[in-house]
Amino acid sequence: MDALFVATAARTDRAGMKRILIVEDEAPIREGLVDRLAREGFRPTGAGTLAEGLERLEVHPDLIVLDRRLPDGEGLDLLRAVRERGLRTPVIVLSARSQPDDRVEGLEDGADDYVTKPFDLRELVARIRAVLGRVDAGEAPEGNTLAFGKYSLDLGARVLRQGRRGIDLRKTEFDLLLYFARNAGRAIARNELLDRVWGYDRYPTTRTVDYHVLALRKKVDPRHIVTVHGVGYRFET
Repeated sequence: MDALFVATAARTDRAGMKRILIVEDEAPIREGLVDRLAREGFRPTGAGTLAEGLERLEVHPDLIVLDRRLPDGEGLDLLRAVRERGLRTPVIVLSARSQPDDRVEGLEDGADDYVTKPFDLRELVARIRAVLGRVDAGEAPEGNTLAFGKYSLDLGARVLRQGRRGIDLRKTEFDLLLYFARNAGRAIARNELLDRVWGYDRYPTTRTVDYHVLALRKKVDPRHIVTVHGVGYRFET
């Protein structure tokens, strides 16, 4: 696969195929993902260790699928390295570690999504397409500002501000907060948030919205995001 990856680089770049880096130490999973994503029209390549994953960043992947448990270190170290370099490359963490604290740690370190093992391959492909779709949608026009409470969302710079202080938000956190602020005062179901923020309306195995809300509440006054039991959330200005 690596030889094919190099040999066909020019052709696939012209075709606009998205480059997917899969960092996974279990060969059957890694090879299965490479095969399936190639058949889905992507340009995948695999890495079995943290060191290999860091080396493969040089090919500038469009998205990274990242296992946490690697033979030479913690997968989140690669995620942190990506963010420390200022790269906004979307990352989907793929891990058997399924406790809420594990998920929140991954999301707070900059993951765009967190999928637990065992996983449904069709769902993972759908998540990859959804994350890439959000990236391809581009940025909001410059000059737009949406204010609430003591905060303001600068849509052009994609920055949350409290007075003159900027508050760092991950891409999905910003998109989620923006949707909340634009729909203030009404109860919003989780399925609606998944459809409008994540890009499709079914998330059958994880409560990704809840984990992103938990991370967001640590960055803005949590009183703005009210839980509506049995439904979802309501944003109060």
